[in-house]
Amino acid sequence: MDKQSTPVIVGVGQVRHRPELDGEFEAIEPARMMVEALDRAARDAGQPELAKQADYVGTVSPLAWGYADTPAVLADMLGVGPGLRHEPMPGGNSPVELLQHAVRAIQSDDAHVAVLAGAESVHARQQAAKRRISLDHWSPQPDPPIDHMFRGQPPITSPLELRHGFALPVDIFPLYENAIRAHRKRSIADHQAVLGRLMSRFSTTAAKNPYAWFPEARSADEYTTVGPSNRWVNFPYPKLMNAIIAVDMAAAIVLMSHAEADRRGIAPERRVAVLGGATALDPWTPIERRQFYASPGCAAASNAALEQAGLGVEDVDLFDLYSCFPCAVEWAADGLGIELDDPRPLSVTGGLASAGGPGNNYATHAIAATVERIRRAEGSVGFVSGLGMSGSKHAACVLSNDPARIKAASGQAPRVCAPSAELVGPEIVENPQGPASIETYTVAFDRQNQPITSRLIVRLDDGRRSVAYGEARPEAFARLIEHEGVGLRGQLSPGGGDNPNLFELD
Repeated sequence: MDKQSTPVIVGVGQVRHRPELDGEFEAIEPARMMVEALDRAARDAGQPELAKQADYVGTVSPLAWGYADTPAVLADMLGVGPGLRHEPMPGGNSPVELLQHAVRAIQSDDAHVAVLAGAESVHARQQAAKRRISLDHWSPQPDPPIDHMFRGQPPITSPLELRHGFALPVDIFPLYENAIRAHRKRSIADHQAVLGRLMSRFSTTAAKNPYAWFPEARSADEYTTVGPSNRWVNFPYPKLMNAIIAVDMAAAIVLMSHAEADRRGIAPERRVAVLGGATALDPWTPIERRQFYASPGCAAASNAALEQAGLGVEDVDLFDLYSCFPCAVEWAADGLGIELDDPRPLSVTGGLASAGGPGNNYATHAIAATVERIRRAEGSVGFVSGLGMSGSKHAACVLSNDPARIKAASGQAPRVCAPSAELVGPEIVENPQGPASIETYTVAFDRQNQPITSRLIVRLDDGRRSVAYGEARPEAFARLIEHEGVGLRGQLSPGGGDNPNLFELD
């Protein structure tokens, strides 16, 4: 990759509007916060008018407000002229994919100054509803946010899964965590202790992050001790282990080539190059996976990104592994071949549960924070991953300011595939009957911390897979929460129609 054509990040900006920490409450729409973040990014580059000179405007789709064309709204607010506009399909992987799209535009000389931004105003919308504040001053919203959430993409679960309560990521990712624990042959207590230490480590980073929604260091015990302030949501995740989506946050990036940065007189020490990246897919819905304890797509994207950068995992100084739930971090670490106690940072922000999980836009914050750390000489190579939907979409990128690393990189951003055998799951049966065993599971709780239902992925003795509810009895819940549920045997009876399948423990 020729140095002069190498895409470099020259400015980053982040915004947090949390009333308890940042002044009086104000309901600011996502696009307006994007403008604020881009203003900070332009000033960070040393050229306050830089964002208004962009010929590429890219956005991350917000969940809080269903703009018809977010890039066009942002471009209009910035007052920029004609140019390229782009917004990837929604998902936590989309900031990394957006960066890669802009990189290609810079490398092909289709754009000279690219501005990338995302923001979330879920907290503002909640507070506005609670305080009866009108949002008529926000930009028009032709589509309700719920219709905008998966825009242009299939639902994240199949009708069979949806019939059994698997509707949102908070319902799905606990399945993966329980499978990881069983695969690693840990007891429930031992595995929860591992998760507590991981979350505590992330919170220590968040406590030092000026943009973190919860800038508070917590002990491992605080994460694993269940009580009124840390109730169960879906076993094995108490509330504090879940990404916090009710935030008002924004982040932005300004990107250009080395040659353009030279022409504009941007100081070399402000530049961080994008060395490479990659994207990959896992099966789209959970039930289609071959197994639940690893992510072949995550591993494929991560290792391809490093390959494109001409680096190995040992060359990385700073990681930000996507962390909507602990299992996402475990998948990423496993795919990279590193341990959860690796001495290098696994998050530069503090993660989605502490720093904040602003819808699809978290990875923009991770990229911005990585750039800032590289500039402060806390490392010369950074790795950022993103994950979308039900853990089905993956993207990764590698950043550096090391001239030798830049010279060795190819700068490409391919879409790669995991081994085909890893992407083929068992046959699915809609209305199963007969003996079966639990392949993975979760238990859902109400706000009074009482178990209300168990949701199971089950494997019939003939190898086929299905979904079922477990028994809603205290004794049955206890067997799943207090003892390992993966592998327990029982009898399936079919539901049919809109009725769920049922699984009774032997």
